[in-house]
Amino acid sequence: MAALVHNPEILFLDEPTTGLDPVSRATVWTEVRRLNDELGMTIFLTTQYLAEADELCGRVGIINQGRIVAEGTPEELKHAVGADIIIARVDGDAEPLCSVVERLDGVQSVEAHGNELVIATDNGSAAISPVAVALSSCEVAVRDLTLRTPTLDDVFLELTGSHIEHDDETKETDR
Repeated sequence: MAALVHNPEILFLDEPTTGLDPVSRATVWTEVRRLNDELGMTIFLTTQYLAEADELCGRVGIINQGRIVAEGTPEELKHAVGADIIIARVDGDAEPLCSVVERLDGVQSVEAHGNELVIATDNGSAAISPVAVALSSCEVAVRDLTLRTPTLDDVFLELTGSHIEHDDETKETDR
């Protein structure tokens, strides 16, 4: 806190929330926002918590092996790595439903896998309701409708070529 005594124009924070509990982390986030919003302070924040960078940062730089491999707003970076994905789990075979969903605005592609449709779209938030309506018009029971948007974790993994390894007993779940 001594760094704030003279109200600097630029503040460097090196992993300020490492090891903090969720309440303390939220308090730090609130203070970082206040310093930026109310005092106009430029804050350089290093963090390994990419959800934290997504929440707090107007611009993000992804560093791999000492080099910046990408820079932009969190939204620009997430949009660059992939589409939003809607997963619809239905009763019965999903294959006949592909042609109905493919015609919807903003839908990039549709794949059927058993009782699941995997729908890639430009804007998942805008497309999820039309997808639900289209499936309803087919008189099919929809069991689950899930929206998955890219995260900064996805950006990091894509740009660095890293992969999350799972052992045979562990299944990857939606984040």
